[in-house]
Amino acid sequence: MKLCAFAVGAVSGLLFTAGAFAGIVDVISNGSFESPVVSGEFQQFPSSIPGWTGSAGIELQVNGSLGAGQGTAFGNQYAELAVEQDSTYSQTVTTVPGATYNLSFFFSARPSTGTNSVSVGFTGNSDASFTASDTGSVNFQQFTHTFVATGTQSVLSFAPTNTPHLGGGDLLDNVTLTTDSSTAPPSAVPVPAALWTGLTGLVGLTSLGFGRQLLRRKARRG
Repeated sequence: MKLCAFAVGAVSGLLFTAGAFAGIVDVISNGSFESPVVSGEFQQFPSSIPGWTGSAGIELQVNGSLGAGQGTAFGNQYAELAVEQDSTYSQTVTTVPGATYNLSFFFSARPSTGTNSVSVGFTGNSDASFTASDTGSVNFQQFTHTFVATGTQSVLSFAPTNTPHLGGGDLLDNVTLTTDSSTAPPSAVPVPAALWTGLTGLVGLTSLGFGRQLLRRKARRG
């Protein structure tokens, strides 16, 4: 009986371990723009930073650079899409074809630049537009959207679409792109045949031994 319980437990444990890999997965790297650490109040990078590429460079700012108390709740840095000229920020991520991806990001207009807007692109999907009103201070608001992956590699992009203005605009932070791996199209990882063979043999031997015990008990009673 103990051996039988062990065998059943081993199989159950294996199945549990396989199921433990299911859950929410965020495929974005450096979504809060905390890397690299900015030197001073802001810093411009000619083409890229970890995770992101900018068509006309990337600018990162630190909390308070646009006025005391103005910044983000997600770390100490955020990005600005429009500075001397508009720049599209993009990141290539690994995706599962047919899987649904949930985008979340925080967006703010730069104070005194008017309404700011951004167009978000995702490979194989229609672009989506989002707008943030100028409230006179940095005011990050959350926006969400859903995309469906069409390939094993997808490009997520953010492009400023408001009229270019000197001084910049379109502040971006805390970008996440998540999928529920338990509902994504299956990408099976087979259990090695040798392991299944061993478990099957173990269960078989256990059943045989248990059957012999029953026969012995009946013989004694007879």
